[in-house]
Amino acid sequence: MTLLIKYDTFTEEQTRFYIAETVLAIDSIHQLDYIHRDIKPDNLLLDKEGHIKLSDFGLCTGLQTNRVESLAQKLKGETGDLRQDDNAFVSRKDKMDTWKKRRRGLAFSTVGTPDYIAPEVFMQKGYGKECDWWSVGVIMFEMLVGYPPFCSETPTETYRKIINAKQTLRFPEDCNLSPEAMDLIEKLLCDQSVRLGRKGVEEIKRHRFFDGIDWDGIRQSKAPFVPILKSPTDTSYFEELEELEENDEEEINRGKNSDIRFIGYTYKNFDAVLRQQQFGTFPNLSPFKT
Repeated sequence: MTLLIKYDTFTEEQTRFYIAETVLAIDSIHQLDYIHRDIKPDNLLLDKEGHIKLSDFGLCTGLQTNRVESLAQKLKGETGDLRQDDNAFVSRKDKMDTWKKRRRGLAFSTVGTPDYIAPEVFMQKGYGKECDWWSVGVIMFEMLVGYPPFCSETPTETYRKIINAKQTLRFPEDCNLSPEAMDLIEKLLCDQSVRLGRKGVEEIKRHRFFDGIDWDGIRQSKAPFVPILKSPTDTSYFEELEELEENDEEEINRGKNSDIRFIGYTYKNFDAVLRQQQFGTFPNLSPFKT
């Protein structure tokens, strides 16, 4: 999440790396017969080598599900005809700026953001492991475009867009995505009955977007961003709540005492860290050859 706030978007090569490792992480949970149900950038951490580590299993099947149930309850009676998109005519840059301004504060919110949750989870009509693959599609869209595909001014509008994804999923004309990237996103952000991955992770791994990925050796490849740590306990990429920038405090304070699960997940201003380390330009790094 910090990298996305810092750089707005990733290249397709960088996105390919992060999404591939996320797919492998989720599959490792599925193999244990668990569903994560809370896949979002906040819960994708980087280890000391820059590789993906999946965190926060509080909504895994069999554990606490009250939050999902409350979101589903909110939808009852509110999923009629989709109203005019509240920001259909807003430019991509304005959407990116608005999302970036809100994003870090949402991590400290009690409810968080519904942007990454699959429609079948909201509707409580029965779902399986494929709900996690929907979240991967949302994250992939955000990495490439700069904001989630269904973000809106209010949670209710976000719910409506997710439920009506077939009509509301749009790619900005100026994002210049490859046909392979758009195809994968569309095959993840669709009805669960036809969603890629419903028959197993191999469906996803075989998609053309991942051509060039060494699935067995990706953990040994160089990551797009490798943190520079002074010691195994170096926390310079994190900060305490009192160190947050002043303009973030009001939004964060609304939720910081309500949900202890987010304590410790505060994010350092990358500008300061990268300047201290004289780190190069992230978009020019290449994780592997295709």
